[in-house]
Formats: sequence, C-alpha cells, structure tokens
Amino acid sequence: MWKEPNADEDRKLVAQCRARDPLAFEELVRKYQQTILNLAYHYIGYRNEVEDVAQQIFTKVYFALPKFDERRPFFPWLYRIALNQCYDELRRIRRQKIHTFSELSLDDASSIENLISQNEASPVADENRQELHRLLYRMLEKLPEQQRLAIVLRDLEAIPYEKMAEILKCTEQAARLKVFRARVRLKTLMEKALHNRRQL
Repeated sequence: MWKEPNADEDRKLVAQCRARDPLAFEELVRKYQQTILNLAYHYIGYRNEVEDVAQQIFTKVYFALPKFDERRPFFPWLYRIALNQCYDELRRIRRQKIHTFSELSLDDASSIENLISQNEASPVADENRQELHRLLYRMLEKLPEQQRLAIVLRDLEAIPYEKMAEILKCTEQAARLKVFRARVRLKTLMEKALHNRRQL
C-alpha cells in the first residue's frame, strides 16, 4: 500500500550519501527496497528476475546520486530510474522467451475489473483466479508502454495520481486519462482472450 515518502528525510540521506557515508545509502536501500521489489515484480512478472533487477536499480541510483537535483523530491527520481531499468529488463526477457497462454475456464468476465483495480495480489486458492492473474500479466505485456506504466503505477502499486503526475512528468488530469485509457484497453484484451478460450 502506498505510503507518502518523507522528503526531508530523503534529502538528508542523499546529502549524507554525497558526503560518502555508506550507512546513509544502506538506509535509502532499506527504506525503498520493498517498493522497488514490488515494482519490479508487477512490471516484469517473473519472480526469479526481480531481485537482480532491484540490485541493478540501486546500483544505478548510487552512481547517479551526484547528478540528482536536491531541490526536487527524491522518490519520483528514484522511481523513474527503476521504471527505465524494468523496461530495459522486460525488453531483454522478451527477446529470450516465448510466452504461451494459460488455459482458462473463467465464466465471469466482470471479475476482470476487480482484478485490474486490486492493489495487492493476495494469496488465493481458487485456480481460476490464479489463471486470471497470470493472464493479466501477459495482457499487460501487450499494452503500449505508457498504458502499461499507468496500470502498474495506479492499480498495482497504488501510487496516487498526484505522485503519478510527478513520475510521468505530466498533469494530474493527464495521469487520470492515461489510467482510464489503459484500463479500457486492458479489459478489452482480457475479455478477447477469454472469449477466444471459450471458442476452443
């Protein structure tokens, strides 16, 4: 669940990092590690890749800190680096792997909307719902980059629209529009996939 970062605390830690305090960077990593792991999992969808990607992200952050503008909030800057790394990793994975679609036997297509707007994927025993989660991540890969990003930020990471606007460098209204269009497109893709499954 989204928790507002403490900008003053971040600013202090960044200043300490620039003063070559290794403990300060460790504190930044501890503070944002779970957020970055969640992002990597939601964006990439492959558990065995997530920890490596998170490590690469924090390595990039460490070496980019001297260029960080301390007048701006740290979290959106960190998140942009993380998103770019996740996108690069996703492209690499796509080149290496061939994806196949799971067999589905879901009758209630309306539950797609509930799944899309669900902030956290809680453990579920129901096999159909697990298959629907897998389908969701496969359909996310079919979305244009900006639409995929909108779904990840708002519906999977529960980032407020105000913070989304900072991360995406757009207005809050534009962020809302991106999410709306992405949800419509994702719902259409999922319903089509389920319909095709029923025709088999």
